[in-house]
Amino acid sequence: MKFLRLATAIFGCSFTMLALADTQSPSTPNNVSATSLSSNSIRVAWNAPWDDVGVHGYNVYRDGGYYDTVFSTNYVDESVNSGSSHRYEIVAFDRAQNFSIRSNAASATTSANGSITGAITPQSNGTPATPSNLQVNALNGNRLQLQWSQADNAVGYNIYRDGNYHSTVRNSTSFEDAVDFGRDYRYSLVSFNNQEQYSARSGEAVGNTSGSSNANSAQVLNDANNNSNNNNNSGYVPDGYNLVFNEEFRNYSLDTSKWNSSYRWGPDLIINSESQYYVDVINRPDFGHSPFEFDGEHVTITAIRTPDYLRDSARQQNYLSGTLATHNKFNLRYGYIEMRAKLPRGRGLWPAFWLLHSQDHDRRPEIDIMEMLGHEPNKVYHTFHRFENGNLRSTPSFTAYGPDYSADFHTYSVRWEPGLIVWYIDGEERNRYQDGNVSWEDMYILVNLAVGGWWAGEPDGSTPLPARFTIDYIRAYQR
Repeated sequence: MKFLRLATAIFGCSFTMLALADTQSPSTPNNVSATSLSSNSIRVAWNAPWDDVGVHGYNVYRDGGYYDTVFSTNYVDESVNSGSSHRYEIVAFDRAQNFSIRSNAASATTSANGSITGAITPQSNGTPATPSNLQVNALNGNRLQLQWSQADNAVGYNIYRDGNYHSTVRNSTSFEDAVDFGRDYRYSLVSFNNQEQYSARSGEAVGNTSGSSNANSAQVLNDANNNSNNNNNSGYVPDGYNLVFNEEFRNYSLDTSKWNSSYRWGPDLIINSESQYYVDVINRPDFGHSPFEFDGEHVTITAIRTPDYLRDSARQQNYLSGTLATHNKFNLRYGYIEMRAKLPRGRGLWPAFWLLHSQDHDRRPEIDIMEMLGHEPNKVYHTFHRFENGNLRSTPSFTAYGPDYSADFHTYSVRWEPGLIVWYIDGEERNRYQDGNVSWEDMYILVNLAVGGWWAGEPDGSTPLPARFTIDYIRAYQR
């Protein structure tokens, strides 16, 4: 169904916006501090402000411009140069997208001589080893204890929680963390020495104080010796295919060498009567909102109601969302393409993973690897479109029934060969199309979260917002 995006473009569709009961903005974050952790990283921390229903997240501003969005009260900026100074400010927001006043600024200067802020005195020779044997145990209902083996040549450890920098310990191989009851927390470690040399990040361990299966015997998720992402093979890839593109989303910002954050025709063309505006954060970093959340393991595309102060910038569209596309970055002709993701549930939500023609000539093909309508979370669609003699031709939208695809991660993939398209879910063939009309043109990868439109319908009071489309990885293989 996605192809009609290009066939029926409609500008500036107008819909009635739901009234929000929550109009209270969070208070201004205070006690903002910035500390140099190394010659190429700065940690920013602040106190959680007050909000009548609770703060949801924070927009980080660097040197006066929007820089990133986080969901904890600290942030590590790892995109700084040795000997550079940067100024940081924080804006808090709640789930209704009420925004606080921007905080006072805090500044830090990274070291130019390789010294670690607050480093201890013992000398260390050699690059520190990656921490190992990380375990997380519940001490009580709101406290977890981390323990690990001493890493060779290490004098301290940076602790990451849920993908973000959390704390630093020195001369110790244990750490106690205050947490909420009943929630999973993911931890990993990086060791360092006095010469400001850092190890690779350790395998990840999960802890939970509720007594769940993860609580008392932590599950190591990303150990270097046991991680399918290291060989970039989900186990579903057909024999004879080699990796040619992969995005594991292990960073905290978009990799602009791989991605665009808009469609090839730009963000201002509204199509399919959809109600979202795709925020082009790469070309408009000062837009005032980013639809992309990063936790060091995944990227999440979020959809929110458009705040009043951004409606003009969003062409009066009722929602803000995001798209990623590899046009002008990566194209392929034939191959096996897959994504592991957790889809959003809710009326009016329309997540999609697809391939689109790179040039506007010939048959202009499109392969929809996965589309779902949020009010039918147990069904995804597979479709192939192309033009013939100027007329749109499409297969039926083949369906693939299954579990609730919004409840967990699943792998969605397609095998595209001359004359053949085969769609898979979790490695199981679900649909196929075999015909001489199968596309033979170069295509590129897209993933997006649409809201509204002629096919999905409009969100209603049951639609959870912000809506989240969480992606673990996207990979492509060819023979």
